[in-house]
Amino acid sequence: MSRPAGSFRGPLARDFEAFLAFRQDLATCHEHLRVALRHLDRFLTQRAAYVQDLTRPLLDEWMATLADRAAITRRNYFRVAKQFCIFRARTNPAVFIPDALGCPRVTTRFRPYIYSEQEIRELVKAAAELSGRLRPHTYVTLLLLLYSTGLRIGEAVRLQLGDIDHDGAVLRIQSGKFRKARLVPIRPSLLARLDEYLEYRQRTSAPTYPDARLFWNPRGRPYSCVGVQKGISQLLRLVCGKRRGHRGQGPRVHDIRHAFACHRLLQWYRAGADVQAKLPLLATYLGHKTFLSTQFYLTATPELLAEASRRFHDAFGSVVRLPEELNDIC
Repeated sequence: MSRPAGSFRGPLARDFEAFLAFRQDLATCHEHLRVALRHLDRFLTQRAAYVQDLTRPLLDEWMATLADRAAITRRNYFRVAKQFCIFRARTNPAVFIPDALGCPRVTTRFRPYIYSEQEIRELVKAAAELSGRLRPHTYVTLLLLLYSTGLRIGEAVRLQLGDIDHDGAVLRIQSGKFRKARLVPIRPSLLARLDEYLEYRQRTSAPTYPDARLFWNPRGRPYSCVGVQKGISQLLRLVCGKRRGHRGQGPRVHDIRHAFACHRLLQWYRAGADVQAKLPLLATYLGHKTFLSTQFYLTATPELLAEASRRFHDAFGSVVRLPEELNDIC
C-alpha cells in the first residue's frame, strides 16, 4: 500500500507524525514545521541503513547541508529540530536535545520593502489591465483589500462570502494565525468595492453559497495562496521592477501588510493622534497577540521619522536648547 504524498519515510517517521499531531492539538502546527521536518526526514532517510536516532553529529551534518540558506532559515530549522527533540524527551529522557548555543545566529534583520502610495496605485492600475472577465476585478479587489486592512495573504484568500457582514461593514476572519478568529472593520469605500466585485462574480459560474470562497479563478476553482502570490509577484515585477535579489530579498507580497502598518502610523502622526494609545488598536486589528509582534511591522521610514521629529520639536522645542545657545550661556 503506497504512503500518502508528503508523509515521512525515515527512521523517525512515527515520531515526526506524533509531534505534528501534538502541535495541531495546540493549534501551533504551521507549515514551516512540516517543511523543516520533511527536510530532516529526507536527510535521515538517505542514512537509514546505519541511522536509528538523531544524534549531535547527525544534527551538525544536517545543518551543514543548509549552508546555502539564509541565516534566519537555518535558525528556524534548528529550532524546529530542538522542539521535536524536547517533545520526544517527554517519553524518553535519554534522547538527544540540541544545545541552544548551537543555534545559528542572525546578525542582520530583514528589512521589508515599504511601498509608496503611488506604487500601490500603480499596482492596482496594472491589475485592472490584466486579461480575462473576472481576473482583473479579482486582483484589483484583492490588492485594495490587502492594503486597506493589512490582512495576511492567506487570510484574504480564505475569505468566504458569509464572512462579509454588509450591515456592520465588518470582515470575519475565521482562522488567522494560531487559528485565532477576529473581526476586522472596513471602510464604506472598501465595502462598496467588495459589493462591486460580487456583482462581477455573479456573472460567472462561481458558487454563491455562504461557505464559497470569495476569490474565484477562471478555472472554476477558488484561488490558492500560492497562485495568488505568483499573480501579485508578476505585478510587482512590472510595477516595482522586482528582481529576486540575494536570497530572495526584494519587494514581496507580504510587504503590503508592512506598508499598511507604516502608512497607518504615519496618518496618525499627521492627524495629531495619540500614537501610543493607538498602537494596541493596531496590534488587535492586525491579529497579533501582543504589541511585540506589531513592532516588527513598524519600519522607520523617512516620512515617519520626519513626523516624529516634528512632533518632538512642537512639544519640547522651547525646552531643548541648540548648541549655539548653550555656548552663549557659557
